[in-house]
Parts: sequence; C-alpha cells; structure tokens
Amino acid sequence: MKKALSCFLLLALAVVCAARDDKKKESKPHPDLTGTWALDKSKSDLGPFRDRPIAKADETLVIAHHDPELKIMRTLSLNGQEQSHDLAYYTDGRGETNPATFGGGEVKSKTKWDGEKVVAKSSTMRQTSQGAVFIDVTDRWQLSADGQTLTETTSISGPMGGVQDIKQVFRRAGAPAAK
Repeated sequence: MKKALSCFLLLALAVVCAARDDKKKESKPHPDLTGTWALDKSKSDLGPFRDRPIAKADETLVIAHHDPELKIMRTLSLNGQEQSHDLAYYTDGRGETNPATFGGGEVKSKTKWDGEKVVAKSSTMRQTSQGAVFIDVTDRWQLSADGQTLTETTSISGPMGGVQDIKQVFRRAGAPAAK
C-alpha cells in the first residue's frame, strides 16, 4: 500500500511539473511586429513577379501589433503613383476579410502563430481566360532576432500545380510605435 501511494504521489508530482512547464512555454510572448518597414529589394525575391513592373515599386509596411490584432498598412509607390491597403489579421484564428492586394475583390483568411511566425492562410477565386480558378495563398511574417528585419514569405499554389514563392525582406525604417 505504501509503495502504491508513493508511486501515485510521484506520478502526481510529475504531472504537476509537466503542466507547469507547458504553461511556461505557452506564456512566452510572441514577437512584436510593430513599426515602419521599408522593402529591401536587394534581399527580396519576387518569384513570378520579378519581371513585372510591380518589381520596381517601393513598398512600405506600417504595422500596429497588439496581439491578437495585427494591422498592416501596405503602401506601394511606382512612377509617382501610390496605392495603399489597410489590412487586419487576428492571430487567434478567428478569421478576417481584407481587400485583395492585386486585382479587385476580397480575400478571406485565417491567421495563427506558428512558433515565431505569423501565418495567414487563404483560398481565393480568380477569373482567368480559362475560367474561374482557385488559388491557395499562405503568408508568413517573421521578425529577425535583432528586431531589425521583417521577412514576409508568400507561397502561392494554383490549379497548374507546384508552389510559387515570393520573399520580401523589409528593414526597420522607424522605431516601434509606443504601445
């Protein structure tokens, strides 16, 4: 009986310690992406868009990040023309609807943390000369360890198969906004 009680107490202690370790892991704060970010074209790879006029555009992100809310104002400037999009993401997975960055319409996505990365997944329909096609898009944002570089990787998969990746590297252009 004493051995059984001792084994039970040891097992209970192990469970409590494991639960406390899990809670510590969960409470680790996620990176704060807040700031003004300017595209570093020399470090970026626009993949299928590298030969299009959009590759010459300057791009700025102004991010206000108060987890789970991630607000991004994306501004593209090309040949004296400027276009801005206000985007909102929620890292708790509730889902969001944003204007399409290219073309018209809206994009519905779901966003969650994957370790140190914010990941937004969406599926959208586009009209092509062959008719309507569905395109799956995954956006990932990751802050460098020193907090000075933000990398956005966009993976696009469509009906033709394969995945096309776009990597945009942004340098911090301004100090993080006060919270």
